[in-house]
Amino acid sequence: MIHQPAHITHIKGKPMENSVVLEIGTSEIRLMAGELRDDGMLIVTGIESVKSKGIRKGEIQNRDLVITSLREAIKKTETILHKNIHAVHLVTSAGGVQSKINTGIFNLVDPDENVSQEITEEDIAEVIEIARCTTLPENRIKLHTLQQYFQVDDTYGIINPLQMTGSDLRLDMLTIHGKRSTVHNFQKLVDDVPITCLDAAFSGLCAALSVLTNEQKKMSTLVIDLGAGTTDFVIYANGLVQTAGSIPVGGDHLTNDISVGLTISLQQAEEIKKRDGTALTNRLERERTISIPAQRGFSARMIRAATLNTIISARMEETLSFIKDHIDHYCPNIPLSGGVLLTGGGAYLTGIRDLGEKIFNVPCSRGKPYDVQGLPATETPRFATLIGCLRYEESLKKPEKKPSRFKKIIRSIWGGNHE
Repeated sequence: MIHQPAHITHIKGKPMENSVVLEIGTSEIRLMAGELRDDGMLIVTGIESVKSKGIRKGEIQNRDLVITSLREAIKKTETILHKNIHAVHLVTSAGGVQSKINTGIFNLVDPDENVSQEITEEDIAEVIEIARCTTLPENRIKLHTLQQYFQVDDTYGIINPLQMTGSDLRLDMLTIHGKRSTVHNFQKLVDDVPITCLDAAFSGLCAALSVLTNEQKKMSTLVIDLGAGTTDFVIYANGLVQTAGSIPVGGDHLTNDISVGLTISLQQAEEIKKRDGTALTNRLERERTISIPAQRGFSARMIRAATLNTIISARMEETLSFIKDHIDHYCPNIPLSGGVLLTGGGAYLTGIRDLGEKIFNVPCSRGKPYDVQGLPATETPRFATLIGCLRYEESLKKPEKKPSRFKKIIRSIWGGNHE
């Protein structure tokens, strides 16, 4: 069963016609409302964003500024929807998300008897509970517990062991967890608006759910969400999440690098990053120069394009290489046959896909959410986390006719268990 802490409130009664998801990012606060049709098409009914204030590296720096920005975003979204927003699902990077595998072991028979037994729903429920009971440091909080494969005696890779026979039942469970104080602080922000925070979901997982088809999940595919304050990643293989994580580095850090390295303002740095920057250095551009107009406190100047792009390339290569090293360590036998998909604002940086191919040695492309109406197709990668969160939350509310106890248990471990 899912255990909910006292600080998360659930609305009783009939679910809202539209789910509303919220992302409090380093550069923007964004809300999206939508509903999932029976045919799987997600209909976006409203979206709004405002400039984020008081957030740095995905962490709260000035609480009052964040609440002011959040209230502004909610008010604008309510105007679009023509109704009040009472509750939201929160998308979060959770202050440095990590993941770990825990194996639950349940002995089906008395070792002295050594007689195989048929596996029942009660046995499966027992091993799931054992697998979920992983120990985390006090400062960490569970965001999701995701089932891997069952093992019956020496047979691994089993999806449903019901009515199989054996003496030993095992289950691997992947726990995605974040910093407890960060999750609680963001949830309290929402509560103090005041609106209800229904749940918190990892932004990297949401991005993956928005852009990956079932086939891509089976093929071993890496999804990287390049945000302003954090970079999140999730890798799927054989239809299951294999590892996940978050790095407190994003587009704002890149802008800061440019500002410091070229001695220009942050505004100028952001502008030339978007207009002239590329993640790959180009020898043919050694002589090309970029004109930077004067700004209060900063004189006009000319810089070499090669200098700008060396700064960008160094930061992005460091970020992507960190992810590669993580995968090589935790998933050494996964070949990434499905390639790499990039989402978030950073996915639009010139040359980032070429750099990704160079580092991971597989095709790298911009991830595009599928089966979505209500947004321009070219913009959907920017909103992948919000789209994925809508899918995630709507799927948890799907009714099922008289589900078995086993199906209820399997469905329950998908998320929302903040322990």
